[in-house]
Amino acid sequence: MRRILPILATISPCLADLASDIPLGVEVVTGYRTEYVHRGFELAQDLIDVQAEAEIALSNEWVLNLGGYYGTGNNDFSEAAAFFDLRYETDKWTAGIATTWRDYQDSFFKDGFDLAPRFTWHLTEDWDLGAGIAYDTGDGGWYGNLEAAWSKPLGESSFLGATAGTSWTEDYYGSNGWHDAYARLTWTYAFNDSVAVTPFAGTSIPTSSGPGSSRLFAGVWFEVNF
Repeated sequence: MRRILPILATISPCLADLASDIPLGVEVVTGYRTEYVHRGFELAQDLIDVQAEAEIALSNEWVLNLGGYYGTGNNDFSEAAAFFDLRYETDKWTAGIATTWRDYQDSFFKDGFDLAPRFTWHLTEDWDLGAGIAYDTGDGGWYGNLEAAWSKPLGESSFLGATAGTSWTEDYYGSNGWHDAYARLTWTYAFNDSVAVTPFAGTSIPTSSGPGSSRLFAGVWFEVNF
């Protein structure tokens, strides 16, 4: 799941602006990726997933996102999740907390809640700088990260997006200390206000306490907004 995960967290604010004038929006995203790398750990290969999410504008500043996710990969791996994300948004910054329940099959990751507060500075129209921390009740460990995000419209129908960051852990599935450095590049093309496609590529490079070897993955998401 992309939250961090998650699919929608990687979508540029350009698409979010399309639905900012209505108090309720629904998005369904399905996709494929060559490897499922979650917080530096490879959980599966050849992952196919689908996510449905509703966004509710509670006020001019408060926004609630809730939804569900299901993904399946090689060797009978699967992940099901339900989540909600409450945020307070201003022009200069956004603060929020995401709560996710995950259920795994054929994975060394354990079932449980993931509690993840986060703070993001909106430095310019194109640049964000964010910091977050998460506690996983399944493993009982901590994960934190610091990342920068950039997006740039390419005309009226498409835009580029990039995310780069680094993470650290404490008793998180055997990892302690500086965990990994990661990056992802996306290109989104919107056929109209409701339908878009996003090819992407990314990498995760383990550092002093990170797991395994460097990962390089690619995939595509197909997004429908209501």
